Amino acid sequence: MSPKIGMRHLQMIQMIAQTGNVSDAATMLTITQSALSHRIREAERLLGTPIFIRRNKKLVPTSAGERLLHAAKVILAEVEKAEFDISKYSAGIEQTVRLGIDHRVGNDWLPELFQNFTEQVPKAEFELVTELSPDPLYCLRNGKIDLCLVSGSKPQAAFASDLLLRDELVVVFLPEHPFFLKSRVEVTDFHNQIYITDTTTPEYHREYEQVFSPNNSFPERVIRVGRSDMIIEFIKSGKGISILPKWTFETYRKDSNLEHKSIGDGFYIDWFIFMRKDEEEGSATKKLAQCMKDMLPSLS
Repeated sequence: MSPKIGMRHLQMIQMIAQTGNVSDAATMLTITQSALSHRIREAERLLGTPIFIRRNKKLVPTSAGERLLHAAKVILAEVEKAEFDISKYSAGIEQTVRLGIDHRVGNDWLPELFQNFTEQVPKAEFELVTELSPDPLYCLRNGKIDLCLVSGSKPQAAFASDLLLRDELVVVFLPEHPFFLKSRVEVTDFHNQIYITDTTTPEYHREYEQVFSPNNSFPERVIRVGRSDMIIEFIKSGKGISILPKWTFETYRKDSNLEHKSIGDGFYIDWFIFMRKDEEEGSATKKLAQCMKDMLPSLS
């Protein structure tokens, strides 16, 4: 069955949902208010139900409108991505490999990775994708990305994987913090600390599972700030301490006076590269993964 509504209707509902009124939405779409109002009525007639209601002087989607808005976001984003990819063909780029990374990945090596990859595969390029919701492997399975680099994971039967490096979890703090004078930091030293973290949800092989839970020793107070760069800023401003993968910390170390130390006898975390199992040998995706592994000596 052919769809009753078209791209212009999807653009219309997305823009009205963003602006909350016909006037601003019409301006953004470079059409008149009357034309946009007609487009709303046309969509409602074709669907047989209202898609907007007026609330507090704003247009808000009805339940049917919310469902259509969800579809509009998915479809328009995919069309935009396709147009962007196609525009590269005229520049001789035949393939784009999308590398998914999260905020914990050290980023100072990425320009060199880009250079190495483009030299080896001149007709391909890679893009960094940092919005990995709800999780990197979900994005990989659904084609949003072609490979991903994640820490604190383990091999998954549904994906091809390579261990990139084994990293140490270190405690990060200001030089004036009492930890600086300790010969070594123990797990029990965290119990009276303010702890800065990206998430309060326990994750596989990270600090809550490895360090805190087994020893039944938890920080006195936890502040969740969401990203590694924000964790660093909170520590620099004296708001607390944190535990980070050493590779992540090294990205920020050169631009700060922060210190780090091992915890007890040492706790470690693995960084894995994941790809889909059906990835062809010699593909641009596999070549990008190989470039990452070739850089291993400088990352370790």
